[in-house]
Amino acid sequence: MTTAPIHEWGRRLSDAIRAALDAGDLDAARRLALEGDGQARSLAKEYALMYRGLGITVRVLLRLLAGTASAEVAELARRFRLDMARLMAPAGGDEPATADPTDGLDEELRRAARCLEAGEEQFDREQARLADEVVLAIDTGDVGRARACLDLKEGGQYVPRHDRLIRFMAETFGSVLRRSGPAALLNLHVATAEGQRRGFERWEQMSPEEFAWTTAYLLKQHMGRFEVTEDDEKFTIEQSLCGSGGALVVRGAYAGPEALPYVEGPGPLTAGEPRLAVYCSHCPIWNGVAPLRWFGRPHWVFERPSRPDGSCTLHIYKRREGAPATYLRALTAPVSNE
Repeated sequence: MTTAPIHEWGRRLSDAIRAALDAGDLDAARRLALEGDGQARSLAKEYALMYRGLGITVRVLLRLLAGTASAEVAELARRFRLDMARLMAPAGGDEPATADPTDGLDEELRRAARCLEAGEEQFDREQARLADEVVLAIDTGDVGRARACLDLKEGGQYVPRHDRLIRFMAETFGSVLRRSGPAALLNLHVATAEGQRRGFERWEQMSPEEFAWTTAYLLKQHMGRFEVTEDDEKFTIEQSLCGSGGALVVRGAYAGPEALPYVEGPGPLTAGEPRLAVYCSHCPIWNGVAPLRWFGRPHWVFERPSRPDGSCTLHIYKRREGAPATYLRALTAPVSNE
């Protein structure tokens, strides 16, 4: 059940602790660090759900890619593994090797999966250590130290790894679209959703308010900015910046010599829009097409998603049949490679 007013749903635990530190309320800051804010269980666990969730998604993708026999995919997996190893390396430690050649698709996929597992264990340890450092600094009244540890825990550890996981997903989607076309990308998205179906089934059992609250929690772990409003018909999440797909757009990932592609033409992959950034194409499939097939309704309804400024709007309807008919037609439109 929700424990915060709707206007606070977009505030992350770390930001609540920063606000308490700024206000001089060290008791509140300490309590939030140890007990959480009703969504994050504690400062140590603040980003654990998203980090593990993204790891699950990448593992599903790695399994699905095993049969592609694609040298491009093998190179994507190799670069991802090396980048994650660099992010895991201790400050001042030896740089991971970069000269090792790509050693076949299956081996690169296995190496990437092993790197993910090692990274998750290290991430949990380091997040817990820095959370302890924050509490110790609060106990000694060292507000500057507490803020520095908060910043390192978030901006130094979590955000770079989050962004690299997102980039690997985007590069994978782009590779499939370029190599095999939109129908193959749709099939990949549906299969990836199937690999995570248990989580969607839990969402399906929630009340509209609980689901909107949970959605807000997941979105803010992508480090974006948004506001939530409610009317008689629906909850609306207005993202002034989507911290995953929108951030890729505004940081220039769809421009330049290594630009990610766009999906062209209205249909399920674009949420009915004329075009959509390839990373963002998973959203109308995972949260629209897949739950529509499984449960008879989309979970999220997008309105002008992935805008050039990184903003995005999604709705969660309170009635099962609340989704607009035009949106349902877009989700069920045929997709071909022509």
